[in-house]
Amino acid sequence: MSNATKSLILYVDDDSDDCIFLKASVQDAGNRADVICANDGEEAVLYLTSVSTDALPSLIVLDLNMPRWDGKKTLQYLKKHPLLAEIPVVVLSTSDNEKEKESCRQMGAVSYYRKPSQFEEYKGIIANFFQVMKAG
Repeated sequence: MSNATKSLILYVDDDSDDCIFLKASVQDAGNRADVICANDGEEAVLYLTSVSTDALPSLIVLDLNMPRWDGKKTLQYLKKHPLLAEIPVVVLSTSDNEKEKESCRQMGAVSYYRKPSQFEEYKGIIANFFQVMKAG
C-alpha cells in the first residue's frame, strides 16, 4: 500500500450480496477506498462509536430498509452525534419514492440513489461517492 492512506467507506445494509457488489465496484473504480460493512444501523453505530476519530470513515452509505435500526433512525442518530455529523451520508435504497428521498435529504443525506440492478450501474454512483467523501 502506498503512503497515501486509503479512504474508508462504511456500508450499512442487511443484504450481504449488496455489500459484495459495492466492494467490487469500489475496487473496479481504482480501489481508492476500503469498504467495510455493517448489517444494520445499530451495528454501524456500535462500530463508529468504538473506533478512534482518525479511524472514522470518509463516507457512510446507508440502506433504508433494515431490521433493528433502519436507515432513517440511523441517519437521525448520525446527524445528532457531534463526532459523526460531519461524515457525509449517501442513501442507497431499493425505494424510488420521492417523499422518501426528500425526507432523507432534509435529515442530512448528501445524495440518494436507487440500488442498481446491474453491476455496471454502480460505476456512476461510485464516482459520486468519491466526490462527496470527507477528506481524510
